[in-house]
Parts: sequence; structure tokens; C-alpha cells
Amino acid sequence: MGESTLIKNNKVKKILNITFYVVLFIVFVYAIFGLFSKKDGNSISFLGVTSMSVQSGSMSPTFEEGDLIFVNTDISTRDLLPGDIITYQDFMVTDDGVVTYYNTHKIISIDKSTSVWRFETKGEANADPDPRLILETEIYGQWTGKAWSGFGTFVDGFTNFLKSSLGFFLFIVVPCLALLVYEVIKFMKVYAEYNVQKSKEDRVKMQEEALAAARAQLEAEAQLKAEKDNKDQQD
Repeated sequence: MGESTLIKNNKVKKILNITFYVVLFIVFVYAIFGLFSKKDGNSISFLGVTSMSVQSGSMSPTFEEGDLIFVNTDISTRDLLPGDIITYQDFMVTDDGVVTYYNTHKIISIDKSTSVWRFETKGEANADPDPRLILETEIYGQWTGKAWSGFGTFVDGFTNFLKSSLGFFLFIVVPCLALLVYEVIKFMKVYAEYNVQKSKEDRVKMQEEALAAARAQLEAEAQLKAEKDNKDQQD
């Protein structure tokens, strides 16, 4: 019964250790992603992968507001065709000045009459084409066809939270402190077990030395007695 309980406890400890490190790894990856990713407007680039959070429903039903879409930036604009969905840099004039942002719409026609091609685009949910032609130099990439429903809102919120002081504390400082405390406790436990084992070994060694000394003394006394008896017989 005791051995069975010990085996179960060891299994539970192993499962908890694995779970702890897996959770810590996931948190660390997300934290590094949020802290060191390049965020430009509604786009995030990390290790060559560009994802964008959809900010409006202009491309419904292809993808909806709040979705996360993926854009291939390694393209040639001369290979684009009407019907392709592209991401391009757009701008708007506000009270604070000109604001640039990325927009993703479908190509409906291409003007190739000049050295710089111009693209007419339109949101699928919009009644009219976009008010201006997009220069090929303004094209950022082409939609890969992949979209994660509703995930864009989560990514935006999570990355913004990670870059805040509270997010940094909760997802960087706290896990690091937790790992440090865990390792210190683990070290103290191992050290305590080592001391207990060493104490046992020292006691065993002392007992063995005491027995050896007693045995040597008995042998010496026996030898002296034998020598005395032998001398008495000779006399």
C-alpha cells in the first residue's frame, strides 16, 4: 500500500512539473510575440509572418470584422489579377492630420497604361468601388485565403495588454518569479534530502568504524591471551 501511494505521488509530481513548464513556455512565447512583434496599424509581423486584424465589415462575407487574416508580402504586383484580394496602404485626413493605415479589398480592374500600374479596388460589402486607384507601390501584400474567425480582436487586445505595464508584470515578471521560487524550493528540498542521506551515511560509517575498533581490540586481547597461555605452558 505504501509503495503504491509513493508511485502515485511521483506520477502526480511529474504531471504537475510537465504542466507547469508547458504553461510557462506558452506564456513566454506569447509574451515574446507581443513584446517584440512589429505592430503597424492593424498589422503584426513576426518572423516573416504578417497577420492583420480586420477592422471593418467591408469584405463580408469573405471575412468579418474582428477576424485575423494572413497576408503574403513576398509577391510581384505584376502577377496580380482582378479578383485577387490585396492589402495596401491607405490614408485618411483627420483633425490631427493625415493618418495612414492598411486596407484589404478585392481588385476589380487594373490600369496598365502607365509605367506604374494602378489598381481599382472594392470591398465586397460596399456598393461602390474605393474612391481612388491604388498605386502598385502602395500594395503591401496579397491575402493568402486564410482567416481565423474572431481571433483578430483577441490578438489586438492581448498584444496591447502585453505591452502595458500590468501585462508585462503578469506575463513576464510573475512567471519568472514563479519559476525562480519553484527552482529554489526544489533545490532546498533536494539539499535537505541530501543532508538527511549524508547524515545516515555518516552514522553508518561511525558505527562501522566503532565495530571495526571493537573487533580490533578483541583480536588484540585474544592475541595477548594466547601469547600468555603459550608462555605459561612453556614454563
